[in-house]
Amino acid sequence: MKTNGVKRLPLWEQFELAARSRRRNPERLIADFMQEYLEICEDERLFKEMSRQAQRSGYKEADAVGLVKEVRQAKRQRRGKS
Repeated sequence: MKTNGVKRLPLWEQFELAARSRRRNPERLIADFMQEYLEICEDERLFKEMSRQAQRSGYKEADAVGLVKEVRQAKRQRRGKS
């Protein structure tokens, strides 16, 4: 992973110290944060799409929330098995 641009940010040294104090690789940790952010973005997109479909189909918003939770749980389980 290329981190040269990130390492030039003013807060990189502070982030690196915090990560290393917890015995974490700062580059791996930033990659984990980025992956989590991408998953959140995808979940939000999925939630919006499901909410629109639910409104058209007569389902309530709470039903869509439950479906998103089920999809997230299934994704986590698939990741754990890989």
